[in-house]
Order: sequence, then C-alpha cells, then structure tokens
Amino acid sequence: MSLPNELILFNNHFVMHRRHYPYRTRLAIAADTGYDGYEFHPIEPGDDKTWGEATAAFRASGLRRAGIYIVAKGINDDECDKFDAEVNRAKGMIDRLAAIDPQAFVNFTILSNPGGKSTPDYREAGSAKAEPRHWERAARMVGEVDAHLALRGLSGNIYNHVWFMLDTPAAGVRAIRESGAKVIRPGIALFHAHFHLGVPDLHEVMAQPGMDRLGYFAVLNGWPKPAEPFRTRPLDDGNIDIAAALGLVWAHGYTGPIVSQAYDLGGDAWLTAKRSIDYIREIHDRYQRNPVLNPWHGI
Repeated sequence: MSLPNELILFNNHFVMHRRHYPYRTRLAIAADTGYDGYEFHPIEPGDDKTWGEATAAFRASGLRRAGIYIVAKGINDDECDKFDAEVNRAKGMIDRLAAIDPQAFVNFTILSNPGGKSTPDYREAGSAKAEPRHWERAARMVGEVDAHLALRGLSGNIYNHVWFMLDTPAAGVRAIRESGAKVIRPGIALFHAHFHLGVPDLHEVMAQPGMDRLGYFAVLNGWPKPAEPFRTRPLDDGNIDIAAALGLVWAHGYTGPIVSQAYDLGGDAWLTAKRSIDYIREIHDRYQRNPVLNPWHGI
C-alpha cells in the first residue's frame, strides 16, 4: 500500500546558518528528493519580486501542491488598530497563492500573545491567558480568513505554535468552532505540541472533539536543553517519537499532508530533506510489512 499522504517540504529546511538558496533551488531539491509539494514561509502580498520567483520556481519544479504559512496578529488590546490590515494582508497572500496553485493550502496561525512577555512555561502565556475579548477577535479573524479561502477554493488549517494566541491544538479547535469556519481544519505541529507543557500526550489530543477533522500534520524533532526550551534535530534523532506519532494518526485514518520541518539544522540541505522523507517512508513501509510494529495498530 502506498503512502496515503502528500509529503510537503517546509521552507525552514533552507533558513539560518547563512544560507542563501534561491527559490528555484529550494523547490528543485523538494522535487528531486521526492516530495509532492512545498510550503512557503510568509511572502508579503506586495512583494512582486519574491512572488515572481516563487511562482516560476513552483512551475519549473513539477511539484503538484503549494502551501503557505501565514502568521497574523491584531488580537491583543494594543494591536486592535492592526486587525483589519492583518486580515487584508492574509487575504492578499491567499490571492497570490491561489494564482500559483488553485488547490493550495494555507497554514494559518495568530501570533498575538495575550499573556504578554513569553515565559519558559507556556501555560503562563498564549491561549492560557486569553480573555473573552481575545477569543472573540481570534474567532472573527479565523472566520474572515476561512471565508476568503472558501471564495478562492483553497483549503486551510490552524497551526499551533508555543507563545502564540493559537498555541495548542485545543486552542485551534476552539477558534474554529467559535468562528463557524467551514474550510479551516485543525492542524498539529508535533514539535510545538510535544514541547508545550500544557498539551497532553498525542493520543489524548487526537481523542479531543474536533480532531477527527485533522487537516495538517507537521513533523519536526528536537531535544530540550538547559535554559532554553529546545533545539531542533533531524526527524530520526530527537526527543519526539515521530514513528509512534505517525502510527497514531495513520491508525485514525489520517490522509492529509505530512509536512517535514527542519529549521537551523545546517549542513547539506539536500541531504537533510532526503533524510526526512526517507525516514517517513521507512516508517510507513515498516508498519505495512508488520502492522504490530505500530503501537497504535488496532485502536
């Protein structure tokens, strides 16, 4: 049985460590190593030069799926005057992405942190400190983005990021529910879910109401380290059991995209991209060969 998911390479494979990969090389690496698509980091709506490079690179690569990570703000009291501009900014990115791929996806989150300054304990920041007015604004923003995605025929999801307003899978589900969103689905950024002290184990997350609509699953690994929350590592070398996590979502019938992330790894970007996709495929092949190797087989 072939892998039931599209495999997407995230732009952060090519950032930090003084890298200067042009988009044509980034997407050529994604195609050459076997990915189905590429998720862009935010490109501002009016940045014609970068959008032109991204568009040309996607069309030349032969990849069949494009996505973009959109990070908005405007939820905190001191940001309210930016709310409409942030919504329009997100809509502008959606419009430009739709011109690249009419079946693209948008990975959306809200950066605002109602807790103020970030703390080492994420339970003291983000959604944990959100009050009704913050949730109302978040729901209104998610609703507007959802309506624009529906207008353009694109799909979308919420991305959970530590320190952000939408920092846990549960916060994403709440924003979707309270907004009445029809297109936007819950997403899981495994790295942020694992290292966020307020997020339960993944099997509990998957059992939460609303997670049956999971539409995005991003994998990245890392190790905690003293005085800092974590450092990233290749998928097969970190504190997170990527194999068990994939086994769990597959056991739940997940067929959406699997997005490989790897920021700040350094080294050869082609090799890190290939190491990631080969590992994901090896896990799937392992479970197909002997299903009992998947700890979630038969749940």
